[in-house]
Amino acid sequence: MKRVVNHINKGRKPGNYGEKIMKHWTLCSLLAVCALAFLTAGCVDNSIPDDMPPLPPAQEDVLGGAGTTDLSRGGAWGDGADSSSVAAGANGDWTPVDPGNNLGFPIVYFGFDTDELAPGETAKLDKVAGYLLKQATLGLIIEGHCDQRGTEEYNRALGDRRANSIRSYLVGAGIEDARIKTISYGADRPAMDGSGESVWSKNRRGVLVPARMK
Repeated sequence: MKRVVNHINKGRKPGNYGEKIMKHWTLCSLLAVCALAFLTAGCVDNSIPDDMPPLPPAQEDVLGGAGTTDLSRGGAWGDGADSSSVAAGANGDWTPVDPGNNLGFPIVYFGFDTDELAPGETAKLDKVAGYLLKQATLGLIIEGHCDQRGTEEYNRALGDRRANSIRSYLVGAGIEDARIKTISYGADRPAMDGSGESVWSKNRRGVLVPARMK
């Protein structure tokens, strides 16, 4: 028996069997790691992280904005505006020509309880004046609006002052006064519903509506 065992051992190289076992387990471990990586690759969280900046806001779309004047609804026309002739827009008298505001006429905003134009707002009017100077046949209807605070009578008067403040600035920029009409809606046509300064600041405004004159 001893000779048989010795004969078998003579055919083995020292450490050969152990090396094969180690190589086998190493290969199995690598395969297991690769399989785990493959399975988890499809489970990566692709959601937007909390610290990602928000998308930029869409272009402002204000209810009652430029080009949306409804001349059949009650507003207080300012000096020089003939409400009966303007309301008869179907007959070709001062008809709004840009319902979708494709011309991009801006909204002019005002501070609380004031008709004074801020420097940033006059910059908007400078661009409007430059456009109107090149379009001699185009008229302009200016709407004056207020936030919901105050009495109806007071807001009508304030809306009128705001519209005329814009009018005076444009006339000073070279636009003929006869090409401009004003109307005050007071607080009757808010751009936004609700309360608080973030809402009220959007409602204190002047809206510029390009129109075809008679």
